[in-house]
Amino acid sequence: PLFVGISGPQGIGKTTITRELVSTLTEAPHNLRVFSFSMDDLYLPFKQQEALSQRYPDNKLIEFRGLPGTHDIALGTRTFQALYESSQPQSTGSVVPVPVYDKALYAGRGDQLPQDQWPRAQGPFDVILFEGWSLGFKSVRDPKRLAEIYASAPKYLSQHSFSSIEMVNHALEEYEREWYTYLDAFVHLSAPNISTVFKWRQEQEEGLWATRGAGMTKDQVKDFVARFMPAYEVYLERLKQENLFKNLQGSDEPASYQGRHLRIDLDEDREM
Repeated sequence: PLFVGISGPQGIGKTTITRELVSTLTEAPHNLRVFSFSMDDLYLPFKQQEALSQRYPDNKLIEFRGLPGTHDIALGTRTFQALYESSQPQSTGSVVPVPVYDKALYAGRGDQLPQDQWPRAQGPFDVILFEGWSLGFKSVRDPKRLAEIYASAPKYLSQHSFSSIEMVNHALEEYEREWYTYLDAFVHLSAPNISTVFKWRQEQEEGLWATRGAGMTKDQVKDFVARFMPAYEVYLERLKQENLFKNLQGSDEPASYQGRHLRIDLDEDREM
């Protein structure tokens, strides 16, 4: 199957475009077998996330789910491999259980649903779409370069210790080795500037208030989005400027290999 990664900051429309791609590609004249899933469904179960937070109480970047280091890497790898194997010529179209994470559990802390509640994906597939806000972020392999970025005192990163971002940076190496190497193509939905994320997230909450009578306040939105900002400050610019597949860690391809990477620049109204 063709594995396609879809990346973009919170609120930019990853879920919407993924849903529309599934609809378009499965209908005539394409009639393809398409499946999609999200990095959000691969977060660590609540108890493991809680244990991680307690093990590193001074690292607020991994205190809650969200940043690299708070996903179940092994579970993601097994899911990728099972989807791949279900689509091979010798396969009879095996059924693949796909993880589901419920963000509403534990008063919003979230938890992974029991496996008997996971949906079953019936292979084989022609296209598999995988989306996530930090998908495509790559580790800064030169320690001196990471130190330089930190020393430049980005607004949000400077509120955390250097050892905290070091831990996140080290965790990213696993994503490159275990997940990114499955991707054949990559689509990056790029915001005009990262502060737009606050605006888009606030719009989403206003929609929830209008339809459900509940949601986060403006201050809660600011606190929520600010948690993700250090990662954007360190990794986003590289993703905007460099082909994801260039020198990808863990890849068997030659260093000169570059897969297909499309960047779509959107304005504040999410128009191209």
